[in-house]
Amino acid sequence: MTVNGTHPDMTSTTNVVHKYDLFSSGEAAELYSRYQPKLSERVVDMVLGYSPDKAYLVDVGCGSGSSALPFAAHFDRIVGVDYSPAQCQLARERAAEIPNVQIHQGSIYSLPVGDGTVSCVIGVMIAQFIDLHQLYREVDRVLKPGGILILHGKSSLIPVQEDQGGPELTNRLIYVKTKLFKGLFHDRTQFNILKYSNLPLLYPEPIREEWTETNEGTVAGLVDYCLTWSAALKYCNQQGITFPELRDVISSHITCQNPSLEQTKLCTNLDLFAWLSKKPT
Repeated sequence: MTVNGTHPDMTSTTNVVHKYDLFSSGEAAELYSRYQPKLSERVVDMVLGYSPDKAYLVDVGCGSGSSALPFAAHFDRIVGVDYSPAQCQLARERAAEIPNVQIHQGSIYSLPVGDGTVSCVIGVMIAQFIDLHQLYREVDRVLKPGGILILHGKSSLIPVQEDQGGPELTNRLIYVKTKLFKGLFHDRTQFNILKYSNLPLLYPEPIREEWTETNEGTVAGLVDYCLTWSAALKYCNQQGITFPELRDVISSHITCQNPSLEQTKLCTNLDLFAWLSKKPT
């Protein structure tokens, strides 16, 4: 196992919750749950295809449960772990009638599972927010021989077709991300930009896949999607405004102050990528 380096501010769960819970309000958690793209079927296929068995899956950074619940019909037991009380509450509500899914609010660096018991650990859109080396040590502890870790990420939605011209809308979206939210995004790793090609090794010979999915929607959906970015809550706190007020700000930039454009239909491309590492037997 190749792991090196730690972050001094990652040693306390309290510090991590305070600093890295980017969805600490119930409203932020609900927005993320509602408007983030759902888990790709290709990731589900990777998990089912490479996992040594279907006994035990752990979802680290499970959020509202959207990345854990698709596996409920396939694994005997699923545990989701997240720092955010608001996200965990949503996940528990969604899993209330699914007996083989448990949600645990706490540190992903101290998983509530035994040594060498887990078939698969999955983490969706978390690599840029965490200390990967600490996670790797914990993953190595809980995985059984032949068990797998899958980290899944995605880029921002890119408009590719709309009545007013895709490139124009893309430029407005870039403005929101690079100017309006300048300096507020958490990622300093370049993991997402480089599509996980620069992730540090856990075990030898990892597998990396990337693909693009196209979806249909509206400009309104694109505006709502911007509210799920990690910078959104920071911007609200910085400016002393609410999420509905932030939505108005984003809409004014995306539509050039023409709210009727929100109903314009468009297609978007989403680049996705997954990185898989298998524990030697």
